[in-house]
Amino acid sequence: MIKVWFAQLRTGSGIFELMRFVFIGGLATLVDLTVTLVLFFFFPRIHENLVTTCAFGIAFFVSYFGHRYVTFKQHGSVVRFFLLSASMLLLRNILVFLMVTFWMRGLVPIIVAMVLVTAITYLVSKYQIFADK
Repeated sequence: MIKVWFAQLRTGSGIFELMRFVFIGGLATLVDLTVTLVLFFFFPRIHENLVTTCAFGIAFFVSYFGHRYVTFKQHGSVVRFFLLSASMLLLRNILVFLMVTFWMRGLVPIIVAMVLVTAITYLVSKYQIFADK
């Protein structure tokens, strides 16, 4: 029983893969949020879109290498992952821009956009970028 559990943990099957994704995604999100907060509070005149772009760019590296080596344990295409990330950055910036323009300013639109983009990134990563071939 214990040997099977450790084998599943190593190979990435089932719930353990999801747990690793949550951990790496959480780590990337924590990096993203930390960079966001540092920029937002230490450089208050920077526009929200520049803040979100810088934070997202740094979190990209944590996310790709974490998912490649820890979560999915599959090579995955860095180009496809970058294209996914870039499109998610664009979507995230559009969401932030729309919320800032028509609704509110500050951290709330940044965090709302971050959560939505993270969910989409998981689904595409799992079933497209790092899928078993």
